[in-house]
Amino acid sequence: MAAVLVTGVVFLVADRNGDLGKTEPLTAVLGFGLSMTGLAMSLLREGTTEDGRRSPQERIDRLTGQLAAVVQEQWQAEWRLRRLQDPAPLQVGWASADPWLSDHRENIGGPEDLSARLEQITEVFTQVPSRRLVVLGEPGSGKTVLAVRFTLDLLEHRQPQDAVPVLFPLSNWLPDHQSLQEWMTASLTATYPGATWGRELLTAGRILPVLDGLDEIPAPMQGHAIQRLNAELDADAPVLLTCRTQEYADVVENGDVFTAAAVVELQPLPIEDVSAYLQHTARPTRGANGQRTTRWDPVLDRLRSDADEPAARALRQVLTSPLMVAMARAAYDDTEEDPAELLAPRFHDVAVLEQHLLDAFVPAAFRDAPSVNGEHARRWLGLLARHLQHQQTRDLAWWHLRLLLPWPLRQLAPILLLGGVTVVASAEIAAGFGHAAAAAKVMGASVAGGCIGYLVLSQDTTRTTAPRRPRRRPVARAVMLAAVAVPAGVLAGTVGNLLTSGYQLADGPSWSGPGGLAYAVAAGLAVAPVLAVLGATRDPFPAALSPRGAAVGLLLLRVLTVVVGVLLPAAAFLAFGESGARTLLVLIAAGVVVGLLMVRLLWKVRVPAQGRGQAARRNRQAGRALVQGLAYGLLAGICLGAAFGLAQGTTLAARASLREFPAGAVLHERPDGTRYATTANGWLLGRLPNGVKYARTRGPVHVVVAGDSATPGTLAEVSEAVGCGRYRLRCTALFGPIEFDKDMHDQYSSLKLPSGAVLKDSPDYDFPLPPRIEDWIYTAAPEQLFTESSAFGLQVGYGLAVISSAAAGLFYLLVSPADTARTSSPLASLRADRAAVIARGFSLTALGTGILLVLITGDLLAEPYRYYLALWLVWAPVGPLTIGLSAWGWLLTTRLWLCAAGRLPWRLMAFLDDAHRRGVLRQAGAVYQFRHARLQEQLAADPE
Repeated sequence: MAAVLVTGVVFLVADRNGDLGKTEPLTAVLGFGLSMTGLAMSLLREGTTEDGRRSPQERIDRLTGQLAAVVQEQWQAEWRLRRLQDPAPLQVGWASADPWLSDHRENIGGPEDLSARLEQITEVFTQVPSRRLVVLGEPGSGKTVLAVRFTLDLLEHRQPQDAVPVLFPLSNWLPDHQSLQEWMTASLTATYPGATWGRELLTAGRILPVLDGLDEIPAPMQGHAIQRLNAELDADAPVLLTCRTQEYADVVENGDVFTAAAVVELQPLPIEDVSAYLQHTARPTRGANGQRTTRWDPVLDRLRSDADEPAARALRQVLTSPLMVAMARAAYDDTEEDPAELLAPRFHDVAVLEQHLLDAFVPAAFRDAPSVNGEHARRWLGLLARHLQHQQTRDLAWWHLRLLLPWPLRQLAPILLLGGVTVVASAEIAAGFGHAAAAAKVMGASVAGGCIGYLVLSQDTTRTTAPRRPRRRPVARAVMLAAVAVPAGVLAGTVGNLLTSGYQLADGPSWSGPGGLAYAVAAGLAVAPVLAVLGATRDPFPAALSPRGAAVGLLLLRVLTVVVGVLLPAAAFLAFGESGARTLLVLIAAGVVVGLLMVRLLWKVRVPAQGRGQAARRNRQAGRALVQGLAYGLLAGICLGAAFGLAQGTTLAARASLREFPAGAVLHERPDGTRYATTANGWLLGRLPNGVKYARTRGPVHVVVAGDSATPGTLAEVSEAVGCGRYRLRCTALFGPIEFDKDMHDQYSSLKLPSGAVLKDSPDYDFPLPPRIEDWIYTAAPEQLFTESSAFGLQVGYGLAVISSAAAGLFYLLVSPADTARTSSPLASLRADRAAVIARGFSLTALGTGILLVLITGDLLAEPYRYYLALWLVWAPVGPLTIGLSAWGWLLTTRLWLCAAGRLPWRLMAFLDDAHRRGVLRQAGAVYQFRHARLQEQLAADPE
């Protein structure tokens, strides 16, 4: 109803102003009105929300409960994957650290002696009045396991009003650039995509930070981190912090202690505990008299009897580390390897022995993998470990694997891939018409322009995954949009006027000439501002479908499959016949198959239901996105359109002023100073002082005027006079000169007959003019060329702005960041992002298809043909590019490159998931991490 009302108002205003026939601005205004009305009605329908009926405290309690459930599920799974419950974890103990490493006793309070074991960590934490505890230890001493156990124990006994312990790896914090709250908010969003309320819970004190690995921050910034903690945390804010002993001592010596925090230090494992643990977990073997033994028994006996032997001493020292005990268990318990080799002379050096255990871990973990060789797995994981070491992070995010690509693929891989496919497909389609080379050149030039524009406008496409400074501010982003839009418009308007054939000069550019290639570059450049408005030039990040987006995506895919599979083949046969449509039909069949596969992928993704409150928030975000998209779209579109129109109008006006007569005509001058020209085919051309152009035959010609009482008359050549008798028309034969007149300031033309009669514009006459003379006589006046070109450019720019802003609002209605409570694994976030970007890309394709259908009917609406063609040429690549430039699209192109080179497996995500299940990787929300920093460092040290 609202759409009908808006449509009626627009048509009424247009009719009152006499502009009903000018369809370009009418269509643009109508589209804008419909999009704004639809959004407003959607917002009104969702005005009453579930969250609006909840109190702020109830909302905080609900969000806290959701986060607690996700964190508990995540770390319980990790506890099982590390086999820490099989049969029980090593009971690591600790004692109070040296007093100089902690704050003054009066600031800490509580008992001085905090010695205890792993199972008592929450008791020790509550004994500290400030509830701040620093856990120190050597590499591999069990700090992370203790942090995980602390998190799970608190969650197990958590009350509804208690804070949720969240484990934050400190490796990606740059405290000299980010505040603690900003970093924790960003970490929550990165670890649990969709946690847009992280700052809200942090402000409410509902998150207890478990900060793991202060030593993993670059050494110069570790002191900054302690300063941030002391300055930004409230006095009653509880924190658990882990760090290596020497690194924390350096921080304290050169800076300050963590205020009011008690400090404990993990102790080496007693050899008796290690011996009991290895014997309890090892596979049993049959002894001499049937008693239970293990392959570890001789080794452990040797450690007790020959404790001073170099090999035994080295092994005893190594096995005091919980990490090395876990490595030894994995390498020897379930394999055919004999642990007695650990006492060989080559392992007298502790470092060599630790390296051996770390090297043996990955092959042992993949020993029973059905399709993955242990050495291959080690090589692939080594590449990923080197990647993380280079990026100075522990988080293996699948959407950052693109940084493994070489430059320029790191910047442009999806565009180059899609562009290459487009060039080949265009050449194949055009081959049937003999224009394969020209099509390849034009599409290649367009791809080059798109690459240039994307490089200028891309945001946060850096070489590192470390925390970055905030993105470009709105003013800077607007300047960058104009920096691409203006030169694109100037280039397009200067080199030619392919889209304005009604005003094209005789020597205008062609598709295969330099002018056409330059225009193709400009068209590619023009795509970049549209991508920027839609957010496709930002750093890729996982997204997910909203319930509405899933329904719309499935509907669009089904409709497009029917259209592509039924309607387009019929149109191809009607337009080209069987021979010309063969290549097109092959591509259409491939499109149908791809469409069906995309439907299947969308159908498999489970989209969680949203409450009315969530739907209302999505609508509000869509409203903001539409307003922002309209602002940026108007800026980019008007800059592009105005630059194009002004440049083209200026060029055409200048050429029309300088080119008095067609090329090749012979100039003559009369005694009164006026000039005229004669052409090789006998036409006389001239200009009258009142601005009228004329083209006159130099001699008499035979013509026939045919007509009857019902029609005013038609002019035809003598050879066509047979129609007079066939259609019973009254015909009059004339012999004499013919003059064709065209007023440069008038859209109509006239024809003077030998009898002196004058016929006005078509369809009153039909007389064929030579092409060059027709082009010259219909070239408008310079001022008219300038005015109409400028108006056309502004109309195109405004149309792009309206479509882009509507698409931006549509994106936020259909797609949202991945839901925290349901996207708790990297594979789940990948599937959600894949479904979201497919629905988003096909929505744009549907929009482009609508424009194409309007373009097909352009013969019936001749005036807006140029307008829709311009929109289509710029908008057609946007849908595929938004898919290619998404997080899933980047991963796809990265896999195609690295997997083809043998550097990673083809089923990359399945391999990473398998490595996680085998305990090599651990899962932290939507990202993977290596089980331990020592393992990552060892794999990264292997030669490539």
